[in-house]
Amino acid sequence: MFNETEYQTVWMVYLAAAVCCWLVWTQLTRWIGWWFVREPLWVGMAVLLFTPAPVEPLEPWLAPAAISWLLDVLLGTGADSGTLLGQLALSMTLAMMAYAGFVLLRLGWRHWRGQGGRTAA
Repeated sequence: MFNETEYQTVWMVYLAAAVCCWLVWTQLTRWIGWWFVREPLWVGMAVLLFTPAPVEPLEPWLAPAAISWLLDVLLGTGADSGTLLGQLALSMTLAMMAYAGFVLLRLGWRHWRGQGGRTAA
């Protein structure tokens, strides 16, 4: 496989590419006028790009979960599909719950400041 230095280098390259892909995704979805549609799409793409998963059960190596699942399905091995989808689903659920909390805080802040749909007289 890789030694530790190569493994970390590959992860740094992947993370840089994933950040660039996520930034392109935000630009591609910027035309969506409704923030409550646009921002969950941003969170979902971040989860797909940045969720790691173990490659082998007894090894410390990690790989991007979405890419591992895609390769698992396309190559027909199917051994880890359920585990990878479970990890992605758990990460997506936690991220969306955190985002929902953030939205509630943002809406509460707007309401508290008097911008909750009313214009100040």
